[in-house]
Amino acid sequence: MPSFLRPHAFLTKSQVIFHLILISSFLLLNGCKSQEIETKAELIVFGTVVQIATYTTDKQQAEQAIQAVEQRFQTFHHEWHAWEKGGIVSKINQSIAAGQSIEVADSVKDFILKSQELSKQSDYLFDPGIGELVALWGFHSEHWAGPPPTEAKIQHWLKVRPSIADLYFKENRLFSRNPDVSLDFGGNAKGLALDIAIHKLREAGIENAVVNIGGDMRVIGNKNGQAWSIGIQDPKNPSKAIAAVHLSGDESIVTSGTYQRFFEWKGQRFSHILNPNTGKPASGFASVTVIHPDATTADSAATAILIAGPKHWKEVAKKMGIKQVLVIDQQDNILQTKGMAKRTKLL
Repeated sequence: MPSFLRPHAFLTKSQVIFHLILISSFLLLNGCKSQEIETKAELIVFGTVVQIATYTTDKQQAEQAIQAVEQRFQTFHHEWHAWEKGGIVSKINQSIAAGQSIEVADSVKDFILKSQELSKQSDYLFDPGIGELVALWGFHSEHWAGPPPTEAKIQHWLKVRPSIADLYFKENRLFSRNPDVSLDFGGNAKGLALDIAIHKLREAGIENAVVNIGGDMRVIGNKNGQAWSIGIQDPKNPSKAIAAVHLSGDESIVTSGTYQRFFEWKGQRFSHILNPNTGKPASGFASVTVIHPDATTADSAATAILIAGPKHWKEVAKKMGIKQVLVIDQQDNILQTKGMAKRTKLL
């Protein structure tokens, strides 16, 4: 899963090519005559490409709906940026570090509570409370060239082990039992953004649409009665698809990958996806793709399952209620749940 809400999470040439593949996949039928009108937009938000396409009989309605999503995304980016001053995450982290409580909006409380539940289900492999560990590895900075943190620093973090589980509420006032908690929602905020976008579109009366944020998608309805064919990247050759799946109705597809953002130091590669149990980057899988109706859940689960690795991924998927998973290991072997295997076509 590409890291997002990070100004340095720019797209590589191969990612851009793949995004074009995705665009062509769900816009394949443009030449067909239909009563529905296609309205689409492409913008750069969260340091990545966001594509929105709607299919309605009212173009003005669609344009207004897309504009509403774009405006909401700009606000969302500012509010949920892990280290942007003035945003709600920054304010929460400052309050926690100072040993103070903070009043938050219902929407913020709901998202934190949902993230806590998803973290618990994942045995805290997915844990947005590890912002200090993310910073320790340098993934909060725009340019990172190493070195990795010392073993002593990692062990110190593991000793205090801050977690989103340390947070609690009294009505809308947020408290923390651990002053070392630092929130970073890079593991599931993109999923939340997808869910918010679809909610906005539905509020505007849109029934058929697809929202694509850096290759992660949520769709509602269909395009002229046909499903969207979505490609799943080959980790060793990201410009190509290794498998394809059709989405329709109301579904999300999210991929988390160690190949998507990484740094090298003295010949060793370090992924941005960190295992809270070891304090170090996950390395068991190259990528994990999850399909689920709720994009926030799919995003969280993809991260947790990737960290779980070959021995425990099925167990974590089951605990999180995820039935459709495709994993690719470091040798390019593909493993799938039964639910996923029924609908994927290997290329």
